Amino acid sequence: MLFFGVLSIFLLTASAEYCYSDVENACSTMPKNDGQVANCNARYGAIETLKADLQAYANANIETSFEFLLMSTHFGNYEVHRDGFKGLYRKLSDQSWADAIDLIKYIAKRGGTMDLNQLPHFKKPVKQSKILQLTEINSLAKALDSEKQLANEALRIHAEAQHHPKQDAGIAHYIEEHFMESLSERVRDLAGYSNDLKNLLQERDPVSVFLFDEYLQKVL
Repeated sequence: MLFFGVLSIFLLTASAEYCYSDVENACSTMPKNDGQVANCNARYGAIETLKADLQAYANANIETSFEFLLMSTHFGNYEVHRDGFKGLYRKLSDQSWADAIDLIKYIAKRGGTMDLNQLPHFKKPVKQSKILQLTEINSLAKALDSEKQLANEALRIHAEAQHHPKQDAGIAHYIEEHFMESLSERVRDLAGYSNDLKNLLQERDPVSVFLFDEYLQKVL
């Protein structure tokens, strides 16, 4: 009985897909499958299953980066001239762009490739697409919603990696280390800015927005 158990394990091991087996076959006198070494790659764990989610999340960060860049341009023009808001949204744009680049590098590190056609897994409200019509308080609300969407998507991917049959702790750790803390800080800051500006506007002081913009310039 023990012999059959050992034999079964040996057969399973021998039939498994390994780089060593591919190389041994390719170097033999009669190679099979045209001597290809398909398993000699950096892919392991659940990367094949979660690759589409990571690609979509990278594209979501790229899309958000361009939205923040457009918002920065809007508040930095000669008509609006809010340098504090301009600097805030330029900083958020740079952060999302850097996150996207880092994520693309991680996908490549795990043996995958980037697909720029993989659409983000969440949609933004139609009203939020009219960036050039946003007021200061509306822009903060939009920015907060965007960062919350990125944070929730990061949590979803983290949970998928943890509960996957292969339990890919590598992907879960990467998402936690590179996104969770940073997004938590951004969400907290934007929530604070939104409430502070709302309270100032309730005073109906015509210079309240100007003062808040001056404050942003100092804290950024």
